[in-house]
Amino acid sequence: MKKIFTGLAVAFLASSSYAQVITQSGSNTVTAATSVACAASGVETKDNAYSRAFKLSDYGINYDYKITKIAFGVESANKPMVVNARVYKLDSGTYPTGPTTLLSSATVNVTAANNLGIVDTGTAYSQVIQNGTSFVVEIFHDGTGTGELFYMGANNGTQTGPSYLKSATCGVTTPVATGTGALASFPAKWVMTITGENFLGVTEIINSRQLQIYPNPVKEILNFKMDKGLNVESVEIYDMSGKLMPLKTSRLATSVNVSGLAKGNYILKVKGDDGQIHIQKMIKE
Repeated sequence: MKKIFTGLAVAFLASSSYAQVITQSGSNTVTAATSVACAASGVETKDNAYSRAFKLSDYGINYDYKITKIAFGVESANKPMVVNARVYKLDSGTYPTGPTTLLSSATVNVTAANNLGIVDTGTAYSQVIQNGTSFVVEIFHDGTGTGELFYMGANNGTQTGPSYLKSATCGVTTPVATGTGALASFPAKWVMTITGENFLGVTEIINSRQLQIYPNPVKEILNFKMDKGLNVESVEIYDMSGKLMPLKTSRLATSVNVSGLAKGNYILKVKGDDGQIHIQKMIKE
């Protein structure tokens, strides 16, 4: 299965496997003077852990997801330094209070040449996230190098999940969402993308621009329309746990009655006669 993320992400085909990129960033542009970090009088930054939490089902992924690359923005690095990209499994509960287990870590060399740009872990990284799992990606700079200044790349655009910061030196021992609590004056939104792959052989387009749905939120009848002359082959709706909902639809349908669904968030999958599955998230009122 190949997933293509549009709007919030972009996908690239890679030989016999299918590359997928997921992100919570509305834009991957790094904007100057939008980041925040624990620093010592502006002379050097200390230990800073920049993180985001991801739930596979939020992206309609109901199979094991193999992470092959982590990319993140750099607002400022004043000299060559090492930054760690870490992946954790969320064992239970919700982030950031739920317990996590470190799965893997990769080092990324950063220099001033990367300022206002994107760096990544390269092509050798590999970490499988099991189906149904939530995971956390953390970008960590330990701040032990004399005179090192590192600020994670960010912007003030939209995001679909919170950005978090933790720093023991500044007394923030549990990750705090930017723009809240001790970081209320700092609404930085981390630029971060996760590239993964699968081998299932079907193309899925997440946030497909070729599938329009309305109204959304919906109470009873959900209408959908395919662009570019595409016709509907089949329609499926899944809850956020990946369970298929029992709904009656027909080929060439343009609507579906969802009045029997409980209130909440769902994933709509519409297969077009182009052989691709177009995906949108819907809200049942």
